[in-house]
Amino acid sequence: MDGSLVRAFGALRLQPPARAQPRRRRFSKRLYLLRGLPGSGKTTRARQLKREFPSAVILSTDDFFITEDGTYVFSHDCLEEAHLWNQKRAHKAMKNGKSPVIIDNTNIHAWEMKPYVIMARETNYEVIFQEPDTHWKFNVRELARRNSHGVPREKIQRMKDQYEHDITFHIVLHSEKPSRDDRNSSGPNVAHNTGAYSNMCPTFPNRRTHIRYTNERSFNRGGFQNVF
Repeated sequence: MDGSLVRAFGALRLQPPARAQPRRRRFSKRLYLLRGLPGSGKTTRARQLKREFPSAVILSTDDFFITEDGTYVFSHDCLEEAHLWNQKRAHKAMKNGKSPVIIDNTNIHAWEMKPYVIMARETNYEVIFQEPDTHWKFNVRELARRNSHGVPREKIQRMKDQYEHDITFHIVLHSEKPSRDDRNSSGPNVAHNTGAYSNMCPTFPNRRTHIRYTNERSFNRGGFQNVF
């Protein structure tokens, strides 16, 4: 074998086999995390999704504060309990394979959505973040006029100032809930109705156990577990 051929063979290097590209994970179920300031059109978007997907389950922390006669009575003292209540409903819906599950909350901070994202990962749900596409969704004056719970303009402005943009699955998954001292009243899904405001969480003892949620925002007796 002459020198040129030896050199040619010597220049050849075995290439490692190409790695197979990881398969894109396929999801058959979806979790929609709606987010936006009060009055921006989240609930309208939730209803649109319900029309597109009749099997959809719409869950909102605000449901906790609606009495049996349909009156909205917000209590800041009950807010954390209300969020846990809604998370439990969402977890049950996902465990039972309901799809899509739609969370209709303000979700201004990434950490507020983290429990739902963790549930979705555990139950193999695709997570979709959506904001209303209304032209007034960050217009504080218009939001104060439009929101259904009487959230005042000053409150909405504070929420707007804290609103986290460009949210992704990984940002939410690695977010951290601040300490209680670091949080203020402009936290998750806060609504302040000056006409019906209570500081007494025991106002809701029966509804927490017996309320049944429907996608038409009506409430009747009979455990909410029947919805799923």
